[in-house]
Amino acid sequence: MTLESNFQPLFGLKITITIKKPIKTKMVTLQSGHIETNTNTPSGLKKKVAVDRPYITKDLFISTIEAQGLGIDATSPIYLSGELDKVILRASAWINRICRRYMHTQTIDETKTGFFVRPFNPQLVTVVLANPPYQKINRITIQVLKWFIDIDVNSSSSYLQDFPDFGYYKIVPMLSTSGTGAGSPIPAAILDHVMLGVIWTNYTFGYGTPLTAQTLTCTDTGTYKNYQAIIGNRLFAFDQTLNVYKNGTLQAPNTYTVDFANGIITFSSAKLITDIITADFTTDESIPADIAEACILLVAHMIGQATANPLGVSSLSLNTVNISWGDKSSVKSRVMELLESYIVRLPKII
Repeated sequence: MTLESNFQPLFGLKITITIKKPIKTKMVTLQSGHIETNTNTPSGLKKKVAVDRPYITKDLFISTIEAQGLGIDATSPIYLSGELDKVILRASAWINRICRRYMHTQTIDETKTGFFVRPFNPQLVTVVLANPPYQKINRITIQVLKWFIDIDVNSSSSYLQDFPDFGYYKIVPMLSTSGTGAGSPIPAAILDHVMLGVIWTNYTFGYGTPLTAQTLTCTDTGTYKNYQAIIGNRLFAFDQTLNVYKNGTLQAPNTYTVDFANGIITFSSAKLITDIITADFTTDESIPADIAEACILLVAHMIGQATANPLGVSSLSLNTVNISWGDKSSVKSRVMELLESYIVRLPKII
C-alpha cells in the first residue's frame, strides 16, 4: 500500500510513504531433542537418534499428593491448556540429562568406530550401546568406507551374543566376499591391521510394554471422535507399532490423529455409539517407579518454583518478615537418590 502526504517540506519535495503488509509465517511444531540428520543408514533411511519423551502422563500427575498440594486437578488451567504436558516433558528431559541416557521405548540407529575387523583372525568384539536395557537388536551392519555388509542377527547360526539387560552385545565382525553386496571393498589384509570398520546398530530400547487389542473409551459422547486408553496405559511410545481398529477392522492412519503423551486417538469423522475401538500400542507407563517418582517430584518443583518464586531470588524481606529460599529444597537430593542406579558414568564410546 502506498500513501502520499499533503505535507510539502522545503525545496518542494513530496513525501511518499510505503507500507508493506506483514508476512504471514507458518508455525512449526517443535520436537524436543529432535535432530534432522542427513546421514543415510545402511537401510537407506535417515539416521534416527534418541529424543526426549514424557515419563508420566498429566492424568497420573494430578492423582498424586504433590498435585493436590499445589491445587492442580483436571479443571485447572495448567491442565486444560496443555502447559502441564510441557512441564512434564521438561522434567523428563532433565532426568535424561542427569542419567546421560534415555529410558523411553524408542528405535534408533547408533554407530561405533575404532575396532579391527580381523577377517583372517576372527575375534569377539563387544559393542556397548548408549541406552540400556535394550529390547531387541533389529539390524547390525559393518560399514567400511562407503560399503555396507550385513551381520546375521536372527538365525540360530548368528554371530551375535546378546546381553540386553547389561546393554551390550558381542559379535565376530568377519568380512569376506560372501557378505551382502560386493563384500569387503578393500583387501582383507588391510582390515586385519587398520581400524576402518564402523558398526551400525539399529535397536529398540526402553522399559515400554507392547499391548494388543486394548479397548479405548470414548471421551466425547457428543461427537464420538475422541477415544482414550485406560489410566495406566496412556503413555504411547511414539515410534513403535500403533494399529487402530474399529469393530475389529484395521483403520487407515490418515483417518485419525494421535496424542501420544495422553493416549488419545481422534478420528476425522464421527463413529457410532455401538462402534468398538481397540488398539495395539506400546505403553511407556511400565517404566520403573523410581523414574516416575523422580519425574513427579521435578514437575511439582518446577510448578511450585514458578508460582512461588518465579524470579529465583534467594530471599525476600517484607518489613519484619524475611523468607529465605536459597538451595534448601530437598527435591534435588531426593531425585538424585532415585536416579542413582540409572546414571551412566562410563565414557561415551564412539
